[in-house]
Amino acid sequence: MSAGPSNNSVANRTLELATQVEQLVKGTPYGARARGIVERLQGPMRVAIAGRVKAGKSTLLNALVGERLAPTDAGECTRLISWYRHGIGYRVAATLASGDQRELTFSRDGGALDIKLGDLAERDVSWLDVQWPASTLKDVTLIDTPGLASINDDNSRRTRDFLEHDDTNPTDADAVIYLMRHLHLSYVEFLDAFIYCSVTASSPFNVFAVLSRADEIGAGRLDAIDPARRIAERYRNDPAVHRLAATVMPIAGLLAETGLTMLESEAAALRTLAATPDDALERMLLDAEGFADVHASELTVDARRHLLERLGMFGVRVAVREVRAGRNTAAQLGPQLVEVSGLGELRRVIAQHFLPRARVLQARSALSAVRALARELRTVHATIADQIDRHAEQLEASAVEFSQIRAAHLVASGVVDVSEGDRRELQTLLLGNGPSKALGLDDGVGPERVRDAALRTVTRWRNRAADPLAEPRMVEVAEAAARTGESLYAAAAGP
Repeated sequence: MSAGPSNNSVANRTLELATQVEQLVKGTPYGARARGIVERLQGPMRVAIAGRVKAGKSTLLNALVGERLAPTDAGECTRLISWYRHGIGYRVAATLASGDQRELTFSRDGGALDIKLGDLAERDVSWLDVQWPASTLKDVTLIDTPGLASINDDNSRRTRDFLEHDDTNPTDADAVIYLMRHLHLSYVEFLDAFIYCSVTASSPFNVFAVLSRADEIGAGRLDAIDPARRIAERYRNDPAVHRLAATVMPIAGLLAETGLTMLESEAAALRTLAATPDDALERMLLDAEGFADVHASELTVDARRHLLERLGMFGVRVAVREVRAGRNTAAQLGPQLVEVSGLGELRRVIAQHFLPRARVLQARSALSAVRALARELRTVHATIADQIDRHAEQLEASAVEFSQIRAAHLVASGVVDVSEGDRRELQTLLLGNGPSKALGLDDGVGPERVRDAALRTVTRWRNRAADPLAEPRMVEVAEAAARTGESLYAAAAGP
């Protein structure tokens, strides 16, 4: 193996290592796995969506894609792990336990995919591979998982096997969006299992928690999202949650999905509904039973039930309010529903938190897979396995990006106890996008000010690391902070 790559980013160094591993094991039973690691690094980040049964996982996935693809009913395909990847055409295949793929027939049923397994049984399928030419899938591959705490434990087991991991069983997901209704013990247990303390494994850094179906928290009232936001903020400020997730935010997934896929016929139905006299409309919007009453409106019962299915009571109330405010076409109404749903905030957080570090997260996951392969290889090719593991360990130890994520994990999880001021400084320093933001400076400041701030950071955290009374993990965090300052100084200094 070569000593080092021409491009020193951790992602490129990991890709070079994975490519070399692929050549070393080519023609062996491990060749396909090594090729998969290379392809993983060359593709987009993989984000899994997990949660309990009926948490709204498929609905949120559809909202993030901007198209109704994932089936939301209780069909057989919702019991399988499904990958939604960008493709140049429309294709659905089953990846079998043997590793082979089989093309599947599919159709669109009210927008969502109706996938036929044919003569395949669920136990024969490892996962479904859906390739779709949606622009939103170019940067992120989304993975829909069966619900946890399912009556049929086989469904939950598939998700646990896919996401829970250790040194011998790396996960295929680079990050997780976890849907929950409230902070239940089962959520804590699952996330504890997913968050593994190795540098190359998962941490609170790559987990988002979402209060799903947030409108139901406020009983579907027009202000229902407000109490959900307050609950999310309380969770964000809870140290017990810090160690499990980077952030918590509320989402009304059904409203987001429908806002992005609203039809003009649905907008027309809402206009008819909005024209109902106030007293009659108020009675209709009290509950779903009154809304579907035969004599309640000129709008047909079937049309009203369709609106309930697409929007829920909260969405209907919001949509009627918006129509009466003048947003009465699908093009006008849809974006407003999306904004109310909270999807825009989730997308912004993904864009600001996940995507700038996507390559680092991918490299971390891929390096975990390389080391797992080396452990298996040791029983048959000990020399090659030791060579792979040695180079992987060197890469892991030398990459400042991994040190940053590891240190951020230790601080966020509470393993290292620091003051609130230090916690905020470390979070900004270790996870900030760009030298100015990482050092707490205003955008646009000159390189001299960046260098001065970086030197002060290096000095401060080197002194903390040299404290003979400091605990080993505090020393690790301080060293990571100092190394980050050095890298920021080097970036500001230029070639």
